Amino acid sequence: MNETKQTLAIYPKSIASAYQLWINGQFKGGNGIVGSSPSNEEAKSYPKVIYFEAQADWNEIIIQVSNFSQRNAGIWQPLEIGTAEDISWIRILRVSAQSCIVGIFLVMAFYYGLVYINRRKERSALLYSLLCLSVGVRTVVLGESTALYLLPNLPWEWAVKFEYISVATTAWLLILFINREYPKESLPRVAKCIGVVLIAFILLFIVTPARIYTYYLTPFTWGVLFPSLIYTLTIYIRSAFKRRKGSLISMVGFLFFMTFALNDMLFYTAHLPTDDMLSIGLLIFLLTQAYNLTSRFSRALQEKEELSLTLQLTNQHLERIVEERTLSLRQSNAELLQANQKMADFELFRVRLLSNISHELSTPITSIKGFAKALRDGIITAEAPKYINRIYTRSLLLERMIIDLIELTKLETNQIKFHMEDIRLLPFLEELFHKYEWEVERQNIQYDLQVPDEPEDDLWIARIDPIRIEQVLSNLISNALRFTPPSGTIRLQLRILQTPQTETGYTAWFCVKDTGTGIPPEWHERIFERFGQAQQKSESDHNGSGLGLAICKEIMYYHNGEIGVKSELGSGSEFYFQLPAWKGSLTKDEFHK
Repeated sequence: MNETKQTLAIYPKSIASAYQLWINGQFKGGNGIVGSSPSNEEAKSYPKVIYFEAQADWNEIIIQVSNFSQRNAGIWQPLEIGTAEDISWIRILRVSAQSCIVGIFLVMAFYYGLVYINRRKERSALLYSLLCLSVGVRTVVLGESTALYLLPNLPWEWAVKFEYISVATTAWLLILFINREYPKESLPRVAKCIGVVLIAFILLFIVTPARIYTYYLTPFTWGVLFPSLIYTLTIYIRSAFKRRKGSLISMVGFLFFMTFALNDMLFYTAHLPTDDMLSIGLLIFLLTQAYNLTSRFSRALQEKEELSLTLQLTNQHLERIVEERTLSLRQSNAELLQANQKMADFELFRVRLLSNISHELSTPITSIKGFAKALRDGIITAEAPKYINRIYTRSLLLERMIIDLIELTKLETNQIKFHMEDIRLLPFLEELFHKYEWEVERQNIQYDLQVPDEPEDDLWIARIDPIRIEQVLSNLISNALRFTPPSGTIRLQLRILQTPQTETGYTAWFCVKDTGTGIPPEWHERIFERFGQAQQKSESDHNGSGLGLAICKEIMYYHNGEIGVKSELGSGSEFYFQLPAWKGSLTKDEFHK
């Protein structure tokens, strides 16, 4: 009864399966077409607000309901009556809340679907996406039935099918999801049996009408859905006891879900006068699963970053090892190359020495054999002492030739090591001069030393191997003695020449000058080659090995110096060699600066 006349509203939420409503004798609408048989009834059931002008006294409300389409019949949820504004706000809030929940499910389904597309190994993401989608479908066709507002032409029969199919699909996907998440705790045979039964019910919902499959709601609810919940809860409890990551929060979320699921089971089987609340429980549960999946992805990403860092450090370590091994291999290769070079030098030394011996020693050996054979056969009698002396001199020549061949071959094949020192040139030359003074004067040859006479000239220095430079000077003095007659002159000279083109800018010029027989100009280059001695055939005393000047040339090569000769036939010879030099106690680099 309403004492003041105002606009009221009535909100029939669930009336199955078609109804018409009259208020105070006026038809106000309804859902579907009420009929007296299945043939003339059109089922349609969704929440609808009906507005009316209330009378000041009693108001009569008549509702005509028919049901030939499903198990549920009549008014099985209370009617809500109030002012138009209050009922409208209730309707708006409920539709908004349902739309928000459905939107959350669809966004989660879309997001984890993309996760699976980008990472196909994450089957859990695919199952979770399908699970969210299935729950979203169930939510949109129940409660405020938002789907029927969005799709007004959607047949009632298919709306009910979507409701039942989505429930079975959700249970099936939930079992697949938990088996995937906790494979060690799952019970494959039990899960397979429940899955087979759920698929059978899904097929039943698809191929039969609502007036058939809705009567199987009770066995489906308590024979299939409830065991599915118990199985899932068992898996979560087992995983929580084994301290699996995320299992505890998943179990808490599932307990919320199971509480609301039991509420809906009792509500739809007419055991509780509540309301459909499963969507809220599913939302809480799916949020906990989303948290677990996100945590797992975050851990996987963190582990990937840590592995990447470890791999980077390992690669850097391997690069250092490779560099060290490469350096070691290079050093080993360098050592092998040096060893090979030494082997090659030894082989070259052997080949050259054998070649020289076989080629160059044949002449003196032939002479010795010829003189010896003549003495043995008695061909030579009166002049035997003379030929014996020739054999002896040839033997000495042969011995000297062998020694010189070995030394020259060593020089040419880098077998001799030089010991370089910084030597003051003037005292060094004076010492050598006095060492050979008696030997020269014994042959009645005048022996002179000519050096710079300025006091600072005593400070000139060169880096040399003293023994090898003495060998050069000794060789040049010996040659001068062989080709200078008695009463002749041999002069040893030292001069310092300024040479800007050289490294130090100065050159020490050593010279051995004699008044001997001289050398023709065409022989000047040949005498520094192997066996290139310039000799007079009739003067057997002048015979040498022919290797001395070649040895001198090799020694000067190792000293970065030069050796040469100035001579004319009959006017004596002037042999000289030049070495880089600098002044004072400074080093060569300091002097050059």
